Parts: sequence; structure tokens; C-alpha cells
Amino acid sequence: MGEDPSPVHRFLLILPIVFAILSLCPVGCGLSGPPPAEYVIGIAPAPARVTTPLTGRPIIEVKPVQLPDYLDTRELLVRRGNQAVASESGRWGERLSVGTTRALAASLAARLPGLIVTTTPPVEQSARQVLVDITSFEARDNQEVVLVARWSIIDGSRRFTLLSEQTALTEPVTSTDDSVVVMAMSRALEDLASAIAIGIERAWRPA
Repeated sequence: MGEDPSPVHRFLLILPIVFAILSLCPVGCGLSGPPPAEYVIGIAPAPARVTTPLTGRPIIEVKPVQLPDYLDTRELLVRRGNQAVASESGRWGERLSVGTTRALAASLAARLPGLIVTTTPPVEQSARQVLVDITSFEARDNQEVVLVARWSIIDGSRRFTLLSEQTALTEPVTSTDDSVVVMAMSRALEDLASAIAIGIERAWRPA
């Protein structure tokens, strides 16, 4: 029969288990804080109880917006020099490319009431397609949001470019607080939608 281990020996034996429990404590003991808030980009439309006939209207198809890989995430980013710093208190409710496409289409639809604006490939041939390639869309630590986008209006039947432009926009922000950044980015996207809507009307006016 061996001797019982001394108290010191027993302590050394259980020490690795103690460290393992302590390493899990921020998760298991509720010390990680509240979950980040989730934000949706775009201006919320005013509620309305209206049924609008759409049959026979020309269709505008908004293709998925293209974004740089580092932006196409659910992280809410602020750019500081060459660093993209993610917020610890907030994030997007969807990937930024998905939210931007949705919000841009909704804003175009509000500005072009005589047309059908969709992000889904229509059964019927679209009259026009909208292509948007965003090269910069982020808050910066110099108290502004920057949006730079190249966009094109494509003829839906003959597939050639009717109009292609680049739009560069800035929106001031008073802080890098999540809600302030989200609202500034939403306003910038509204301004981009306004420029594209004017381009659609300039390149082609439906009969």
C-alpha cells in the first residue's frame, strides 16, 4: 500500500483543473457582458397600408452590390489609418453587401414610383439593370463617413452600358458611436440612390 499523497502533492495534482475552470469563467460565469446590438442599414420607410398595382410596369433589376472583402462582413468597422477596427458593442444584422443591396433597391423604388425595382432576377426581362461596385464605405476617425462607388445602368435587352459614373460622398459624424455611424452610412447610401435614380431618368425615360 502506498502512502497517501501530502496536501502539497494533492494541490499540485488539482492545479491544472483549477486553471482550466478559471479560463472558462468569462464565458461560464456571465462576465462577457451583453451581446452586441445588431443594426440594419438604410432609412426605415414610413408605414403605409396601400396596395399598388405593378403589372405592366418596366422592371429595374439591382444586381448584388460589390464590396471589398474586408468590408463585406457583419462587423461594424471604423477605419484608423490602415487599420479596420471592429466595434465591440454593435454589428450588422446581415452582411454589409446584402444590406446595402436591399437598402439601395428600396431607396430607388421610393424615388422611381413608376417602375418596379427588384433585387431578384425577374421572370420577365428587365428593362434596365443597375450595377454598383463600392470601393470604400466606412467611418473614419477624422469624423466622417466615406462612400465611393462606381455604378452603371445597363440596357436589359441588348446588354450594353447606357451610363457609367463614379460617385464620391462624405457624411460628417460627431463620434464613432455605433448608432451615429449607422445613420451616417444610411444617409450616404440615400445620396448614392438619389444619384443613380437621376442617372436612370437621364439615360432612359419610360414611356
